[in-house]
Order: sequence, then C-alpha cells, then structure tokens
Amino acid sequence: MRRILVAFDGSEASEFALKKALSFAQKNSKIFVFYVIDEDEVRWPSRIDISLIWSGNIVELENNILEIHKKYAERLLEKARKIAKRKGRDVKLSYDVGYPPDKIIEFAEKQKCDLIVLGSKARTQLGFMLGSVAQKVAVKSKVPVLIVKGSG
Repeated sequence: MRRILVAFDGSEASEFALKKALSFAQKNSKIFVFYVIDEDEVRWPSRIDISLIWSGNIVELENNILEIHKKYAERLLEKARKIAKRKGRDVKLSYDVGYPPDKIIEFAEKQKCDLIVLGSKARTQLGFMLGSVAQKVAVKSKVPVLIVKGSG
C-alpha cells in the first residue's frame, strides 16, 4: 500500500487507527491524515451566540463558527502529526468542510489512496457496532476500508 488515508477526529479510536496505520505502512508509503468539519455543525451549532441571531446576522455567525472549527481542526491535526512523529513518520495533514462520509471517500479517491483507515468506538448493550461514519464509508467507498475497533 503506497497511499493510506486515516480519517482522524481526535478520539481515542481515531488515534488508535492512526497508530495501527503507521505500524503497518511501508516506509515509502504516503499517509494522509484527514479531518472533516461537519457542515451541519457550522450551520446548526448546538451552542450559538444569541446576540448574533438577534442582530439578524446569520452569515456572520456561520463564519465565526467556521473559523472556530478550522482552528479546532488544525489543533487535532497537529496532535496527529505529533503521534506520527513519535513513530518516526511524516504525514500529510488536511481538512475540509462537508458531510464526513462523502468527504472522506472523495478525498481518498482524489488522492488515489489504496486504503482508508478509520476508528470505530460505538458500542451498545448488544456488543460492538460500527459508528455511523465508519459504516457509511465502508458501504459507499470503492477504496478498500479498514475499520479499527476500540482504542487499544
């Protein structure tokens, strides 16, 4: 595998997935670490500045929220870079805004990746189940998908 995409959201499961990918990737492999800012969280945040809504300036509100998400994405990706550096590897960091499953697949196809690696941490009383993003990527992707369960 020459080109590996690791979907990274900063969770323990995604850190574990990154570490697994780093452990089996060939030395000459290119590893992409990719984060998606969920477009719904930008448009419909759970916590919003009421004063901006009262002023009627929704565009300003969305722009401010997007900037906060971009800074958060950069911090998460820096965390991923440090994990890779400790393993003696370099990674290419990227983020985008959109619907996470679609953006992950789109990025993997655009970069001609051989594999998508994702973490899954969702659990129910019936046992482990795939998280919704991992499940959707696995079902929709033409690129092979490795889902790493748990946090190791």
